[in-house]
Amino acid sequence: MERLYFIVNPIAGAGRSAKSFARVQALLEQQGQDFGFAVTEYPGHAVELTKAALTAGERRIVAVGGDGTVNEVASALWGSEAVMGILPFGTGNDLGRTLGLPTHPEEALKVALMGRVLPMDAGLANERFFLNVAGLGFDVDVLIRMEKFKKRLNGMLPYLLGVIQAIFNLRVFHLRMRTGESVQEMDGSVLVIGNGQYFGGGMMPTPKADLFDGKFDICVVKDMPKRRYIPVLAHVVKGTHLDLPEVLYFQAEEITVEAPLGQPLELDGELCGSTPVTFRLLPGAIPMLVRP
Repeated sequence: MERLYFIVNPIAGAGRSAKSFARVQALLEQQGQDFGFAVTEYPGHAVELTKAALTAGERRIVAVGGDGTVNEVASALWGSEAVMGILPFGTGNDLGRTLGLPTHPEEALKVALMGRVLPMDAGLANERFFLNVAGLGFDVDVLIRMEKFKKRLNGMLPYLLGVIQAIFNLRVFHLRMRTGESVQEMDGSVLVIGNGQYFGGGMMPTPKADLFDGKFDICVVKDMPKRRYIPVLAHVVKGTHLDLPEVLYFQAEEITVEAPLGQPLELDGELCGSTPVTFRLLPGAIPMLVRP
């Protein structure tokens, strides 16, 4: 089996990542597998460590942590042709959920050791790389509120409280979306550009998204009477919203979005940039280890 090199975020999943990787390390040593690893110490460090690993000749690099760690490793691997794996030991693990990756250390390691390689799509928001999902409006508001709760709470509770607060403080803004020659304008509260299906620890705004089909799935929740917001967003969370008249759902390889006042963006769960923005799909950008 080929040598694996792990980029480990020890604080992901409120420390669960470090404990789970210790089990993985013990298993690899018991099996006599050749491997190496590096541990991140600050935000953005996984990018530096991945680039250093590539320079040192590593060609199978595994992100150990949550979606933020996965994004950093993938952004550094893009264009290298090195193979990527994921041990989804973070809190949300939204990309791993779409890929169907196990979170148990032994099972996750089996995929990294024996998985097949498939070229997975990624995306650019202007010039910023993302792998799973991008958006503005509701999901940005969830992130902002979630960060406040994460300072004193662990696990999925900050996500849940962030969702609840964002629902009761919904903002509506005007959207202008251009795909090819087509232009659509409307007022809305949610716009999600999905390469994967999930965000926010299991919410499903783009339930039909396929990481390997060469297209984004795009979900827009339109403006509506206030009494409809909670039931509609409950459907969005569960992924049962596609036939609702308040929802616009379509696919595109590229879309330009304009919104007033430079609406902030989230990319793979991190606040990053603002409108206007062009989202462009990168087909087959990352060779990814998936279940055999």
